[in-house]
Amino acid sequence: MPVELNSVPEAVEAIRSGEVVIVVDAEDRENEGDFICAAEKATPETINFMLRGRGQLCVSILPDVGKRIDLNPIVTDNNAPLKTAFLTPIDIATAKTGITAAERSQTIQRLASPDCVVDDFVRPGHVYPLLAKQGGVLRRAGHTEAAMDLARMAGFAPAGVLCEILSESGDRASRAELVALATQHSLKMISIEQLIAHRRVSEKLVSRAAESRLPTKYGDFQIIVYSVDFEAQEPIAIVQGDLSEPGTAPLVRMHSSCFTGDLISSLRCDCGDQLHMALKMISEEGRGALIYLPQEGRGIGLAQKIKAYALQDQGMDTVEANHALGFKADMRDYGIGLQILKDLGLRDVRLLTNNPKKSEAFNLRGYDLRLVDQVPIVPPFNEHNKTYLETKRAKMGHQLPDLN
Repeated sequence: MPVELNSVPEAVEAIRSGEVVIVVDAEDRENEGDFICAAEKATPETINFMLRGRGQLCVSILPDVGKRIDLNPIVTDNNAPLKTAFLTPIDIATAKTGITAAERSQTIQRLASPDCVVDDFVRPGHVYPLLAKQGGVLRRAGHTEAAMDLARMAGFAPAGVLCEILSESGDRASRAELVALATQHSLKMISIEQLIAHRRVSEKLVSRAAESRLPTKYGDFQIIVYSVDFEAQEPIAIVQGDLSEPGTAPLVRMHSSCFTGDLISSLRCDCGDQLHMALKMISEEGRGALIYLPQEGRGIGLAQKIKAYALQDQGMDTVEANHALGFKADMRDYGIGLQILKDLGLRDVRLLTNNPKKSEAFNLRGYDLRLVDQVPIVPPFNEHNKTYLETKRAKMGHQLPDLN
């Protein structure tokens, strides 16, 4: 049974109040829970509590802080599996040994100060700074970045304290043990996945990089290429007509890239057919938008998708193949697509899709977008994609007819 987690705003408010929260990551990554608080709020009592986690007490900081106080990576070649960026451990210069909760609190709070300097600290010490990626969990889905993000979102300096939580046996605490701990101490508990989704919703990450008129066999469109903060992807909007004029809500298609279906007309899926059907339907109405999102293979990438094809040739369906490769059935995220719709001036949308996950994306908190209709877009099936479509209907809830 899935664990009931708190919301990200609840966790941010707890951090703002000086409380400790528990943050968990994906069960297929570290499968770990960490105590986290803002570095500015790291009192001796808070540090003493966090040390109950039995893990390594660390502080995540951004590169400019590390550079200012001359902190260097503790190894020149980081070959750790998750590339955790440990820097020179430090103590505050006034400490006797640096090991007490009070001394570590002083070290951490000074490290979070915007005017800290090299001479404020001695090295080596008992507090381990970690170098967080600029952009936080949108760049790296780790506890290092989550701690920094939560502190920043709570209005503090972008520096967070974290300590892994171990069980009584010394192993990583299980989800059940973490829930029990959160309940016992009235702590908020969230996941890194939630934090990523929240930031993609609540922060404006997209901007127009280029745009031009684009004549097609379906009529004249406007093409807009977007850049996304902290990410290399370049999503595209293909727009026809005035999307802000009153009247019937425009048709919108959120289309994830499919090299095999979109570009070379593969018969193994329905992607290419849906792409062209959507453009034709938008053109027939004279207004609408197709958002082209670089999420190949439901978010697993082209190489992994082709591996999944090979497993399907051996008898697996598309969901089983993804699971066999260590992925969820669908890894896509529509937060960036929704931000693009807002940039285009849309409010009411008729969504061209058979996929309930896309419809559910419009319920994400923070967007002033209203889904007024879900318009089916059902292409013809063939002997090569019949099983694929049946799996989407039976296992993923797509609104498709029974093809048997």
